[in-house]
Amino acid sequence: MDRTSRTFLFLAALSLLVGGGLAWATTARERSLAIYPTQRIPLRFDHQQHLAAGAECATCHDSVRGSASSKDRNLPGHEECGTCHDIDAAKKGEKTDPPSACNTCHPGFDATVRLEPAKLEMPAANLHFNHQVHVKKNVDCAVCHGAMEEVQLATRQQLPKMATCLKCHDGNAASKACGTCHLSQPSGRLQLTFPSGVLRPMQGDPLGLDHGPRYEFTHGSRASVDRNTCMSCHAESYCQTCHDSLQKPLSVHPNDFITLHPIQARQDSTRCSNCHRTQSFCAACHERSGVGQNSDRSLRARNVKVHPDYNLWVETPGPQHHGIAASRDMQSCVSCHREESCMTCHSAKVGRQINPHPTGFALSCKRVAAANDRPCLKCHTESSLAQKGCR
Repeated sequence: MDRTSRTFLFLAALSLLVGGGLAWATTARERSLAIYPTQRIPLRFDHQQHLAAGAECATCHDSVRGSASSKDRNLPGHEECGTCHDIDAAKKGEKTDPPSACNTCHPGFDATVRLEPAKLEMPAANLHFNHQVHVKKNVDCAVCHGAMEEVQLATRQQLPKMATCLKCHDGNAASKACGTCHLSQPSGRLQLTFPSGVLRPMQGDPLGLDHGPRYEFTHGSRASVDRNTCMSCHAESYCQTCHDSLQKPLSVHPNDFITLHPIQARQDSTRCSNCHRTQSFCAACHERSGVGQNSDRSLRARNVKVHPDYNLWVETPGPQHHGIAASRDMQSCVSCHREESCMTCHSAKVGRQINPHPTGFALSCKRVAAANDRPCLKCHTESSLAQKGCR
């Protein structure tokens, strides 16, 4: 196998490993770093062994009965451990059962060196939580923390995910309001940014709000039917950072999109109009770039022809006449032409005064004017409408 082939296989294997790691990090098994910051637990412990020996959760974690804050650590200290482990005897070099030497729980620690053991780092969860209330309601520890009989050293993986909480917090047994558990800003919206990470719904989110890589393209339908849920985290100003049409997110409009956008605009103009107004944004940009009818003549391209020959497009009635094209796809017309462009020929007040209405329109014009004569006044004067009997 040559060097090029070996390099290719190595990169392929590396991509699988990295891709697999990233995929695992966003599955339902992982915990959000924004909620549960990274821990450092330099201890040796076996829950399975202790439970098999007859210990109960309250044996080591009795402080949870009075704990009302997620900032409470509620971990056993030497006093609780000393109930079963004769630490003083072990320090004297005596044999103990169960083992009670310092390095039983603190691997690699030598008490004779008189140095402190490695520091435990277990940051508080960024949540509101009250153990005391849950204990009084007889919520079993395993409901939130899982089957500890199968766990050795407990980590953040044994902390509950939102799907577990929602089994009780369904709006009936307990409140399902986001602020019940999640921290809030002074505005009342949820706090999203923490030193440990940004709160972002991941794969497996029970509300179906997985903000994955493609969410910016699919969130519109969810926002239209469940806007209140979105507003619990995002203000209108956040939405406007993309939807005000002033800046161009690369995830929506890639580089050089200006040369590619006509294809997308013709295929799905309604998608464009979600952000852009045809008569203000599109027409103004086309005029600045020399495409619009009212653009400076010095900016117009000399090797590009948008419409057919002038006589066919304007003067001669037929399949290529601009009136036929306008009746089929007015959106394409108004992307470059303003209303005033049409009125230079079709207004009854000025210009060529060419009637744009189809044959037989006079039979219904009185009814149209009676319902709303504002469009009529764009081209007709009030006196001319009165003469026609429309007013």
